[in-house]
Amino acid sequence: MIHTTDYTKFYGFSENPFDTSPNHKFFFPSASYSEALASLQYGINQRKGFVLILGDAGIGKTTLIHYLINTLDAKVKTVFFPHSQIPFGEMLKEILLKLELPQGSGNKGSMIHELNYHLIRCLERDENVVVIFDEAENIGMNVIEEVRLLANLETSTSKLLQIVLVGQPELGVKLRSDAIRQIKQRISITCEIKPLTEEESILYIDHRLKIVGSGCYEVFTAEALSLIYRRAKGIPLLINTLCSNALSLGCSLNEKRISPSTVKKVWGGKNILNNGKIEIPLSGIKQHLPQPIPSVILSLVIFAITLFFSWNHVQSLFNAYKPNHSVKQLAIRDNVKASAFEVKSHGLGENPPSNHPVPKVIDAPHGTPQILTSPSTTMERSIAGIRVKEIVEVKKGANLYSLAYKYYKEANETFIDHILKLNPEIKDPNLIQVNQKIKIPEITDPLLIVQYSESLYKVHLKTFANLKTANKFKFGIKLKGKEIEIVPLRISPGITWYRVMAGPFGNRAEGSKVIKEMNLQRYI
Repeated sequence: MIHTTDYTKFYGFSENPFDTSPNHKFFFPSASYSEALASLQYGINQRKGFVLILGDAGIGKTTLIHYLINTLDAKVKTVFFPHSQIPFGEMLKEILLKLELPQGSGNKGSMIHELNYHLIRCLERDENVVVIFDEAENIGMNVIEEVRLLANLETSTSKLLQIVLVGQPELGVKLRSDAIRQIKQRISITCEIKPLTEEESILYIDHRLKIVGSGCYEVFTAEALSLIYRRAKGIPLLINTLCSNALSLGCSLNEKRISPSTVKKVWGGKNILNNGKIEIPLSGIKQHLPQPIPSVILSLVIFAITLFFSWNHVQSLFNAYKPNHSVKQLAIRDNVKASAFEVKSHGLGENPPSNHPVPKVIDAPHGTPQILTSPSTTMERSIAGIRVKEIVEVKKGANLYSLAYKYYKEANETFIDHILKLNPEIKDPNLIQVNQKIKIPEITDPLLIVQYSESLYKVHLKTFANLKTANKFKFGIKLKGKEIEIVPLRISPGITWYRVMAGPFGNRAEGSKVIKEMNLQRYI
């Protein structure tokens, strides 16, 4: 008997791809999230003072904040309040504690004085301090007014403390109150996160599944994916919950690809977010569990499922789901010019087969990512002969995922890797600039065949975000007399990808023959 909670193992995932905890590893850079991330980075790095981020319950604000914290410069010290329903005095104590500062007598005046002195010294050292309040819609009016006092910590030229308020749309309504209008006047950047589009929703599901070694069309039918979008309305928490429930039921039914009927069963014909709680329609699961099942075991299964999907796990993150179809246009002041995004930030905890040595990770220099095999081999010599498909001027909200999807009809690491090869000016693959011109390469032999010496060539087969998936692909390739090699490449701090290379070949013609035999230009 297969237990519904075993779906991670049943579908071959390295971990649960649809856990509702705010894991920054799973951050997905849609246009709206990229805009919000760019706004946050700009506001903090340029010392703009107050930044306001708004979004409906379940939209992914907390995941965005966790990703931000993990990508900020080491000189930026962060104090994060996941819950904002605490008195201002306790907030001050927590800030001093996190900054390893003495609390003195413990009264507000002395603590603010100590904080101010520390922030001045930070400015002299070119360091920055940011305080982030999540669920800020729950902050009391009197506390908001006191938080404004922290904004008064400034010099004639710089804000000493950066404050980020993150909350649901009612926070924006609260800040319009005449009683606290002064704090609204100090907010320099406001950004509202929108729900995912249908295309983004499918890419979001694919993104999470790629991290755990799979893909959306390996696990869900196209019709099931479309139905998930329509039911979830682009809200990531709902998408995660629907996918998890569908996979749980699919596991019990021994269903290798989730069908629309399975999605309908777990949806149960009603909103799974109701009155602040997630309702798990167990009736459909009960009907299809293998029979006979003793009532005690069935009760345990139902209890486990209910516990697994308990709203208590996420209640601290999201209070209720209130669709908002009149999301106002993002307002970013000070002419923010950057559109930041995450190509993919994956964990490196994937284990290769025990008989396969772990490749050594080699840092790539800035500029064109080099094809790195081992410390002793020669770097890629040239990208001559690669044809440019189109030169694209980056529009606001664009990222490498959207560009890859537009020109190759698929967004994965292989296509993004090829784009990076042709654009050495992209120093950080997590950041492209508005109005930047990016070359989109054609997938032709000169792009795929890498020359290492006068008589040594290798073929770039694919690029993967994690080692487990790269190994799985590697062991499925059979080329007589040729080695299939996994090449780790650290493309930026915290992000390592794995290129799968085949070779060696004595000339380009041999490499071209393999590309043709494998139909590689279509396969990738």
